[in-house]
Amino acid sequence: MSHSIFDEVKVFEDTDENTDVIKSFIKTEHESTEEPFCVLDVADVMQKHQNWIAKMPRIVPHYAVKCNADPFLLKILAVMNVNFDCASQQEIRVVMKLGVSPNRIIFANPAKWTTHIKFAKTMNVEKMTVDSEMEIIKIKDIFPEAKVIIRIRCDAKNVLVSLGTKFGCDPDEEALRLIHLTKSLGLKLWGFSFHVGYLCSESDAYVRGIRTCKKLISIAKEIGCKDVQLIDIGGGFPGNRGYSIDEVARRINNEIEDIDPSISIISEPGQYYATSAYTLVSLVHTKRVVRQADGIVRMYYMNCGVFNGFIEEMLNLKERLPIPVYKPASDAKFLSYVWGPTCDSMDCILKNVMLPEFHQGDWLAWMDIGSYSICLSTSFNGFAPPKVHPCARKSQWKKFIDYTKRMQKSQE
Repeated sequence: MSHSIFDEVKVFEDTDENTDVIKSFIKTEHESTEEPFCVLDVADVMQKHQNWIAKMPRIVPHYAVKCNADPFLLKILAVMNVNFDCASQQEIRVVMKLGVSPNRIIFANPAKWTTHIKFAKTMNVEKMTVDSEMEIIKIKDIFPEAKVIIRIRCDAKNVLVSLGTKFGCDPDEEALRLIHLTKSLGLKLWGFSFHVGYLCSESDAYVRGIRTCKKLISIAKEIGCKDVQLIDIGGGFPGNRGYSIDEVARRINNEIEDIDPSISIISEPGQYYATSAYTLVSLVHTKRVVRQADGIVRMYYMNCGVFNGFIEEMLNLKERLPIPVYKPASDAKFLSYVWGPTCDSMDCILKNVMLPEFHQGDWLAWMDIGSYSICLSTSFNGFAPPKVHPCARKSQWKKFIDYTKRMQKSQE
């Protein structure tokens, strides 16, 4: 196993608490620079993957790179034999540089640049998603050997962000037209996919999607599409601490029980793998106490904001509360705002929340921040994205090394 990236993993004692790990990085790396940083727990990623394989052994996960393309995370996933969902030429290039073979990649962007399709052909990445006639014609012109996967719309009823407005064809008439077009052009119809949406909390949505895909596979085979052999159930699985995949796994497993073993079933989880593995650590560099009509408000200004880690807060998708790295002098809480470092007034992480008393120089930990945070960071106003420090406890690190060795041996 190559250790080009793993050499940078810092190993701690099993007895070290999370705050001990954070304090160690503050002392050795950030006390003098005041820069924000993220701690990546390698064991958390491994445990998530092992849990997925145990609970849904037939569903082959393809990590959605767009969720978090941190090189450390991608390397961890690659050596554990996780497959990948890529949406662009650059994402394909990045994962293939890690030694990932093209058959472990699905090019799952339904609306691709022609240059990116040409690149996929060059790299022999054959599986690609479509949801329109134009996309099928583009593939016919550029990469006729590709394995076409038709994406249907299947929105969950209870979901934070619906994706069906942008992607996914109507599963009835439009899907049938695309099946016929693919057949008439002599392309390989490889399968069907759907995505229930961002942070789905309705397990029935996966059941509906799978049932529709089963029906479309039967139709496609009747029409004469002999290559059909895949169902892609997409993503939407939460990854925060305390989330259990058990119920949705039970529903999915029940629904796929009668599917012929010749049909492969894959998924595109992103947040499930990344969210809880990352903790962001920020510094309070300035404090103001403001008297307003309804009372006193404490204004805290941090070295990290919505432009370099907290975009979901600006979009009102999440509201995380900080945990003080060093215990406050009092348990009392006060009405507070938390601002990012830029001069943009939109750079506000929390408004009108009750927080302990913080002071200039206090470090704060923000949990479950591995998804759609670092990957959306910018250097706006000259403030760089947080640096990532991968770490593991001794016994967990040994388990990880042993696990990846077994994975490699199984592939030989």
